[in-house]
Amino acid sequence: MQNVTSAEKPRSVQLAVLLIWVSIAVDALTTLLGNDGLTGDTLLFNGVMLAVYGVVNLMIASGRNWARIVYSVLVACEVALLLAFGLDGASDLDVLVTSFTLPLEAWSLIMLFGASADKWFAAPAAE
Repeated sequence: MQNVTSAEKPRSVQLAVLLIWVSIAVDALTTLLGNDGLTGDTLLFNGVMLAVYGVVNLMIASGRNWARIVYSVLVACEVALLLAFGLDGASDLDVLVTSFTLPLEAWSLIMLFGASADKWFAAPAAE
């Protein structure tokens, strides 16, 4: 497993991690401030999902290859749900947030699977 001390973290990975944090923060603010009629179940589900994204992002930042794969699967599921159910009935705020966070997530994926990132995630851990 890779850790940060074994090699210089590529700028693309640093930026991808930052974009993921921005996306998490925007989603958290939207959950807390922007949803009228938020139920306890919805708040719990969103909180758990944000925590999962946060832990995965911490693991990406520390060089865990499995974490970037898990993140890819999470984003793919998000896109699949969006394609399956669309944004019909969503509030204007939800549409705006999705229009903002989805490109951030896509761009972070592109950077996490670029050549320099691949090399860094594949490097052996420092002993």
